[in-house]
Amino acid sequence: MALKTHHAAGWEIRPHAREDRDAIKAVLQTCLQEFPWHVTTRFDPDALEHALSYTTAIVATEKKAGIVGFMIVNTESGYVSHIFVLPEWRLCGIGSGLLEVGRVLSGKRLFQELDVRNKYGRAACAAMGWSEMVPEGNTGSWQVRLISE
Repeated sequence: MALKTHHAAGWEIRPHAREDRDAIKAVLQTCLQEFPWHVTTRFDPDALEHALSYTTAIVATEKKAGIVGFMIVNTESGYVSHIFVLPEWRLCGIGSGLLEVGRVLSGKRLFQELDVRNKYGRAACAAMGWSEMVPEGNTGSWQVRLISE
């Protein structure tokens, strides 16, 4: 069941299924390689499995490519813990589509935390109208909290 479709680009967003988990892990591992500032791009399959089991996960798929992106959101709070799109599928509206569907599912403004060095993620959120929230009493944080419009 498609939650959102982009006919021109050929992708759709739908709820994740158990058989999607290996492809979700592959997307995450591919995208983690783009964060050289981490001491390690260690992949924690238990943390991902926990998130997939206890929160809402949606996937972006394309007929030939399979899963090209995913998002995990806590629909009770609106917290986005994971949002990743394969590099070759960026700038096709997938990230904004995932966030749009997540907001509808949660019925709330979404928020997420990004590494301050993630300039592309921060720029994408800014382009969608998200704003940075300044944490109280914490001026040396390595993460920034962003909230949707």
